[in-house]
Amino acid sequence: MNTNFMKLRDIMRTQNVTYYLVPSEDPHQSEYVDDHFKCRQYISGFTGSAGTFLAGSNEGWLWTDGRYFTQAEQQISSDITLMKQGVYGVPTTLQFLEQNLHPNDVLGTSGLMISASYGKKIAKLSKKCGFDFRFDLHFVEHLWAEDNRPAMTKTVVYRHDIKYSGEHTDSKLERVRKKISAAGADAFFLSSLPDIAWLFNLRGDDIACTPLFYSYAWITMDKCFLFLRKDCISAAAFNRFKEHGILVRDYSEIDSFLKDQHTNVLLDPDLTNYFHYNLLFKCKIIEDKNPTELMKAVKNETQMEHLKECHINDGVAMTKFMYWLKKNVGKIPMTERSISDHLEAERKKQPDYVGLSFETICAYKDHAAMMHYQSTEESDIAVTAEGMLLIDSGGQYYGGTTDVTRTFILGPISDEERKYFTLVLKSMLTLADAKFLSGCRGSNLDILAREPLWKEGVDYRCGTGHGVGYFLGVHEGPNAFRWRSNPENLDAVLQPGMVITDEPGVYVPGKYGIRTENMLLCRKWQQNEYGAFLHFEPLTLVPIDLDGVDLSLFNDKENQLLRDYQQLVYDNLAPHLEEDEVSWLKTLLL
Repeated sequence: MNTNFMKLRDIMRTQNVTYYLVPSEDPHQSEYVDDHFKCRQYISGFTGSAGTFLAGSNEGWLWTDGRYFTQAEQQISSDITLMKQGVYGVPTTLQFLEQNLHPNDVLGTSGLMISASYGKKIAKLSKKCGFDFRFDLHFVEHLWAEDNRPAMTKTVVYRHDIKYSGEHTDSKLERVRKKISAAGADAFFLSSLPDIAWLFNLRGDDIACTPLFYSYAWITMDKCFLFLRKDCISAAAFNRFKEHGILVRDYSEIDSFLKDQHTNVLLDPDLTNYFHYNLLFKCKIIEDKNPTELMKAVKNETQMEHLKECHINDGVAMTKFMYWLKKNVGKIPMTERSISDHLEAERKKQPDYVGLSFETICAYKDHAAMMHYQSTEESDIAVTAEGMLLIDSGGQYYGGTTDVTRTFILGPISDEERKYFTLVLKSMLTLADAKFLSGCRGSNLDILAREPLWKEGVDYRCGTGHGVGYFLGVHEGPNAFRWRSNPENLDAVLQPGMVITDEPGVYVPGKYGIRTENMLLCRKWQQNEYGAFLHFEPLTLVPIDLDGVDLSLFNDKENQLLRDYQQLVYDNLAPHLEEDEVSWLKTLLL
C-alpha cells in the first residue's frame, strides 16, 4: 500500500472531499518540473514525466500515455488503477469525472497546477453534474511539507549571448507588441518558462537538464515587467534590464500584481494556470496561443548555423562512444549506468557543452520496452556481448539542444529483432526524405513513418516526433509528428526553420525495445506552379549500426537513403576523429 496516498485519503475524508486531482505540472504548466513540484510523483509513486492522478476515498487512478504503461504498472501500488491513455475503452480523466461525480460531491485540486483551459472544462462539468469544484485546496503540498519536501531550486539567471541567439530582446519585444495589437489586446501575460527565456535572451538552471528559470512576464505597448527572484540576478543584469525598459519585480509579487490589473489581456489558456486566470477577473481576457511559441520555434539563420555546428560536436561524441562500446563490450565490465557515464564524459569534451538535455535512457534488452526507462542503482544490470542496447540521449549546448536515439547490436539477436530493427530504420529514413507542400502539418506526414510498421500490424503508442528548443527544452511545440490530430490543439503548420525529431520504434514488453531517432531541420525545397515545397535536412550526425539491418527488406530507394546518410555522417565527422575511429567509421559505409 502507498502510505502517502493513505494519508491523502485521510485528509480528504476530514475535509469532505470526494475526489482530489493531482497533475504533473508546475504553476507554469511545464512538462519537466523542479523536484519541488513533483506532487503527483510523491503521492502516486509513479516517476514518469507525464501523468494525472485522481484520488478517491478508497482507491486511486493514474492516467499516463503509452511511453509509460510498463513503468507505471511496476511502480504504482495495488490500490491504484492504471488508466492507459489512448487505449480503446479507457475514459479520459474528464470522462471519468463526468461518469463518477454526482450532485453534492466535491472535487478538489490546486488551481496553480492545472491550466486555465482544463480548469474551465472542469468548472463547466461541475455545473452540468452538480458537484462542487474547489481549486483552492493544496492537500499534497501541505502533506509533503511535513515530509521533507525539497525547496525550490534557485540558480543564477545568466545572459544567452547574441552571437548564439541571433536577435536582440528589443527586436523580439517589438514583434510581440505587434501581435498584442493585432489581437486587440493592451497587454500580454506570459507564464511559459521557455518563452520567457527565449524572449529575454536569458537562461538559468532551475529545472534539471533544461536551462530555465522560474519567472513571469507582463508586456504592454510601452512597458515590460519581468517577475523573477531578484537575488538570482546580478547588479549588472539589473541595470541592463533598466536600460532596455524592463522593470524587474520579485517572483512572489505576481499574485498581487495580477489582481490589480484592469485591461484587455492576451494569454494562452493552455500555458496559464487556472488560479492566475481567475485573479484577472477585472480584465477582458483574450485567449490565444502565445505568439512567442511560434516565434521561437522558427530558428533564425544564426541559430541554424550553430545548430549544425553543435550537431557535429554531438555526433563526434556519440560516434567516439559507439566505437568504444562496439570495441569493448564483452571484454570489460559494463552496466547501463556506467555506459551512460561514459557517453556523458564524451559529450563533456565537446565545445560549448553545458549539460544533458534530459536524463539519459540507457536500456538493455527488455528494459528498452519501457520507452522512458531510467536505470537506477536497483535496476542497473550488466551489459554483455549479446542482444540490443537502446540509448536515447542529448546535450545542451550554447548553440542548440540535441536529442538522438540509437539501438546498438551487441551480439546475437533474433530474426524478429532484426526484422523490426530494419523496419524502424526504414520508417525513420522514409519520413526524413519527405517532400511536401507548404501548409502541411506533422500530422499530415506521420503516416510515412508508421506505414512500414502498420503493414505488419504493429504500432508504437506515442508520437513520432516533437519540436526541440534552441538551448531550451528538449520537447517544445507547436510542431510535432503524430497521427492523432486533436481539433482543439492542432500541431503547427511546418515552416522553414522549425526543428523536429523523427523517432519511430517497436516496443515488446518483457522482450525488447527498438528506436532510431534523428533531429530534422525544415527547409525550403522549391517553388513552382503548384506552390512552395519544403523538405527536411538531417541535423543528427550519428552512424546507424548496420549489424542490425536486413538489407533484403529495403528497396533500391531505401538502400540509397541509408547509403547517403552514412556517407553524410562520415564526411562531416571524419575530420574530427582519430585515425582508428575513422577507419572503423569507414566500414559503416555501404
